[in-house]
This record gives sequence, C-alpha cells and structure tokens, in this order.
Amino acid sequence: MIHQSAAREAYEMDHHTNWFRFIPGYDAVGDALHVHDVHHVFAGGLVMIILLVLGLMVRGHFADTEKALIPPRTFGAVTFFELTIETIMGMMESIIGKDYKRYVPVIGTCGLFILLSNLMGLIPGFATPNDNINTTAACSLVVWLYFNYHGLRVHGIGHITHLLNPTGEWWGWFLTPLVGTVEVISLFARCLTLALRLMVNMTADHAVLFAFAGIMPLVVPLPFYAMGTLVCLIQTAVFCILSTVYIGLHTAEADH
Repeated sequence: MIHQSAAREAYEMDHHTNWFRFIPGYDAVGDALHVHDVHHVFAGGLVMIILLVLGLMVRGHFADTEKALIPPRTFGAVTFFELTIETIMGMMESIIGKDYKRYVPVIGTCGLFILLSNLMGLIPGFATPNDNINTTAACSLVVWLYFNYHGLRVHGIGHITHLLNPTGEWWGWFLTPLVGTVEVISLFARCLTLALRLMVNMTADHAVLFAFAGIMPLVVPLPFYAMGTLVCLIQTAVFCILSTVYIGLHTAEADH
C-alpha cells in the first residue's frame, strides 16, 4: 500500500510538473481561480506573447516593400507565417468562395494560436494550454459568436427563422417544435464539440507521447514525436476547417 501511494504521488508530480510552476504567483493564481493546476493560463499567455513578438517581426519585414518581395533564404518567422496563413486562406477560399478574405483575420489568428499551443506541448518541461477545456472552450466560443454574428449580418432575422423553419415553407412552422428544437440544439452543440474535440485529442496525444518518453527518453519517443507533430497539425486544420464550414453554412445565400 505504501509503495502504491508513493508511486501514485511520483506519477502525479511528474505529470503536473512544468516550467510554469517556477513562475512567481503560480500558486496564487490557482488559489484565486480555485484550480489546482493553472498551467493553461500561463501557457496561453506565453503563446500570445510569442505570437505578438513574431507578428511584430513579420510586420517589420513587410514594411519594406522591396525587401518583402525577396523570399527569405532560411525558414523563420516570415516563412512560418506565410506558409500557415496561405494554407488557411486556400482552405477558406475553397469552402466559402470569393468573400473568404473577410473572415481570414479571426480564423487565421485562431489557427496560429492553436498550432503554437499544440506544438508547445511537445517541448519537455512545457504543457499545451489546449489540454484544458477552458482554453479550447474560449477558442470555440469566439468562433461560435463570430459565425452567428455574420449569419445575422447577412440574413438578419432570417438567420433565426431559418433555424426554426429550415424548409422556408408555411407548413414548416408546424414542425418547429420538433425540427426547430433539433436545429437549435445542433447550433449550440457546435461550440461544445469544437472545444471537446481539440481538448480530448491533444490530451490523449501528449499523454501517449510522454508515457513512452518516460520509458526510454533517448530513442523510443522519436516516432511518437513525429506522430505528435502530425496530430498537432491535423487538429489545427480540423478546427479551422470546421470553423470555416460553419461560417459558410450561416452566410450562404438562402437558395443554397
């Protein structure tokens, strides 16, 4: 019994120990939020600081028009931003169409934040903020409010009446208690599923990775690091694709 208790305490200490715990005020933030582990708060803040610094670097590069026309010789912040944003823009154009550029700032920002947050969890001593439902729920809530706002902008009150009567016919209102209820539940479920999908996948991925890293830290984890990187990219793409699909669905013309 003593050995089992000691093993459990050692596992919990190893699982929850990260560099953020050495930041002054870590425990105070946890006490204020009534949460034992608040790594997602500091990890999310670090990701935003990194994005801000990289954004300023990239902005300085593109401020010089002549310099911006010359592709960088090495992979850096400029290449990373160009590759990520161009990929997201291409995906959004194929789903939404010609009006896709209006929505790039929000979806692109979410994509960059989620990607860096996912990759941060691969660094020993750090933890991804996306293994906590509070972080992923915040991202999904932003997207949920965003596509509903644009649905109201494009269709006005029709954005709501379409949920209650998807057929658009007079007799469709008789089905509102059934069909309308299902549509409203489905609408709110999109926010929940976006958050849960990202959180569960990142938690499982990093748990598997560090489980094998603890067995043999030199050789065995290498394939799992490669798989973990792929999962980070895929989950970022899934979040951005679903967000774009929701925008497209709620801003499409009525006859589509």
